[in-house]
Amino acid sequence: MKGLQLRSLSGELHKVEPAYASKPAHAITGAKEKLGSWAQSLERDFERAFAFPDDCSRLPLEAFAGLSFDELCKIYYSSIFMMDTSVDKFFETSAQHEVVRKIKSSMWRWGCGTGTWNGVVDVYNGIRAFSLGLPDFEIRLDYTTYFNEFGRGKYSRVYLDGVFAFLVYYKRRHVMTISFSIMEKRQLLIQQVQLINRTGNRWLYRFPRNRLEFVIGLFKKYFSGFGLWVIDGKSLVKKTLADYRRGLRSAERVREPEECRGIKEKIAHLEGDKRRLASFYRNVGGYAFAFGASRKINGIMHRKIRSGSSVQCAV
Repeated sequence: MKGLQLRSLSGELHKVEPAYASKPAHAITGAKEKLGSWAQSLERDFERAFAFPDDCSRLPLEAFAGLSFDELCKIYYSSIFMMDTSVDKFFETSAQHEVVRKIKSSMWRWGCGTGTWNGVVDVYNGIRAFSLGLPDFEIRLDYTTYFNEFGRGKYSRVYLDGVFAFLVYYKRRHVMTISFSIMEKRQLLIQQVQLINRTGNRWLYRFPRNRLEFVIGLFKKYFSGFGLWVIDGKSLVKKTLADYRRGLRSAERVREPEECRGIKEKIAHLEGDKRRLASFYRNVGGYAFAFGASRKINGIMHRKIRSGSSVQCAV
């Protein structure tokens, strides 16, 4: 099965007092002492006192060996400068560090801000606690590569309409993808609730009748206090068709007949399925959209679930 096991996110992140919310590194006690000779070396080189946390951007990964997962993530989040290449590489290769990096990146790519540290902690904990609450199902985590706001998943290579994805497995078979992104100010975008196969989904009898309603309930449970937005189906289709057609033009220019054929099949399928998709993302069951609360983000319309609208979550 592809994707990260949620239990692999074993590192603990800790919240800070509101005064440190934008620069949580200031909440670390004894930070300079933990950096030891590395901080002293910089003081000699620059002939001034070590400026924490800003001077941390000058240090290689090995300088942070005495810090915990939580402390290193706080420094990374707080930095207004590019970190050393070795640190940046570590936050791209160490899975649980990368999840923290992707949360911060998602807030920027979808909201042009980085939120607060305590918001990052709540998202991290929500991700690793997420569960369908149904026997024979397992959740794995995936996310886009680099800093992409949508695109191929790093582990599954499945196309994701958001930054993150919960890959739903039933008896070890990938059956559904739930993709989402995080914005600053505690907002969450539900952007993809998609079956892997168009037919033969006999496992669906295990789910409530309205899948989208069920998924909204799960996000309400595990991301309590977050505003939830659902992607607009018509807008999603329009954007996806435009992407396909750009890809088709590129394939035609380089004369790739096999690729052209595949893209044309995708366009034809989406054209035939666009009414169903629009209807699917419009039907939120017992929830309700907030009147007039729609927002175009990265060229795609999203609609906000009304605060206080709720149904009993079946988990």
